[in-house]
Amino acid sequence: MATLTKKQLLTLCLCTGVSSAHAVNDTIQGHFGGMSNQINSDIGDVPGNRYNGDARFTYYKDNEYDLERKFDLSALVNDQSLTMWSLQEAYVAKKGIFRDFDHAEKTGDQLKVGRQILDWSQMDQFWGLGKLNNRKNFDFFNPGQEGLIGLGYENKSSNGFFWKVFGSGLYAPETNPGLDVNKSNNTIKSRNPWAQAPAPSTNIGGPTDVPIQYIVDYPKLSDVIYRYSIGANVGWENKNWAASGYFIRKPENQVSTNVEVAVAQNAASVKAFIKPEFYYHDVFGGNIKYRNADVEMYVSGLGVFPNTFPDGNQTATTYTELKTEKRREAYLGGGISRINDNYGMGFNYIARVSPFDREKDSLAQDPRWNQAVNAFFSKTVTKTVSLSGDIKYDMLTTDRLVMLRAGYKVSKELLMSLGVNMIGTPKSGKSYWSPYTNNDALFAGLRYIF
Repeated sequence: MATLTKKQLLTLCLCTGVSSAHAVNDTIQGHFGGMSNQINSDIGDVPGNRYNGDARFTYYKDNEYDLERKFDLSALVNDQSLTMWSLQEAYVAKKGIFRDFDHAEKTGDQLKVGRQILDWSQMDQFWGLGKLNNRKNFDFFNPGQEGLIGLGYENKSSNGFFWKVFGSGLYAPETNPGLDVNKSNNTIKSRNPWAQAPAPSTNIGGPTDVPIQYIVDYPKLSDVIYRYSIGANVGWENKNWAASGYFIRKPENQVSTNVEVAVAQNAASVKAFIKPEFYYHDVFGGNIKYRNADVEMYVSGLGVFPNTFPDGNQTATTYTELKTEKRREAYLGGGISRINDNYGMGFNYIARVSPFDREKDSLAQDPRWNQAVNAFFSKTVTKTVSLSGDIKYDMLTTDRLVMLRAGYKVSKELLMSLGVNMIGTPKSGKSYWSPYTNNDALFAGLRYIF
């Protein structure tokens, strides 16, 4: 993955800020700044999690007479000189293709081309499951979303009925967080606290551990990007109620791996042959929402059916700690919230209802959430001071995330922040969040906002 020095990132940020001065009648927003997690050296002292610099640039234009356009780009560089990029959206849209578009009532049709976020699953977005859209994934506390690349069409009638379709022949998997693969030394390492590299060595019965050589079979670029997605979303809504159901067949957002292990006869070395696999899966679900002024309630369901079910290779898992087994997934959830200009508060719930055995199944990825509750709040105390908090707790695994933040606006453009991010995991060490339990942070940050 390409990297930038801190000086280069600062130059990028300054150029971003200057570009906003040339825009007229368009919405341009963004920020650049930095954050340090070293207020207390005993908290979160993990390489890649000590401090970072980040930038975001968003351009958006939408009026009655021109094409709608959006470009949303983010970048982050950590203390290991690792730079991550995220293009959340980049599209153009034309309203009134076959039916006149009413901007006041939001009825008519629209054609959208480019990278776009499909707003079909509120639960997938809120809980960061990453089943429908890609995730930004700079850190797992706030995974964010990235859109899919393709062609979207939506049509809404005056009676509230709407339908949306999406199709694509291009595929771009999630790229964050990534690992450093050295083809010369046959090693895989990580400079990212949210990316776990496979085991560098193993013991095969001798007095000492032996290194593992990782030989990665890279596919052709054409075999990766030329993959289809096709889906539809149908529903109805009025001033207070909304109901919808969707289905999409698409490549999985996270690349899977096929792992085979070969042990030398003299037990002097281990070779792991890794082949990236790009499997398809079917994602389907539905939502029911109720809105009244600033109060919203929703109930949501989500199902994920892999088109391929790779078996777990126990030998490979034992040596490399890489898992390949897949299962069907199904989630139910809901929530209630009240958000306005002065404060926000809410409660959310999610449960994985599809069966799996956490002790026996070597799933390629443990469930992010099993049976979890969430409570959040935000409060604008004064024009310059704001507070927010977000707590998630998994009642099955006892995983917990706590995010507390205070913000102070030094000026219209300058924002100071102070906060804490904490991860709690079960004593057994068997959960999705267990590898990241040391990624706590007591942080202070400064951002220039434009």
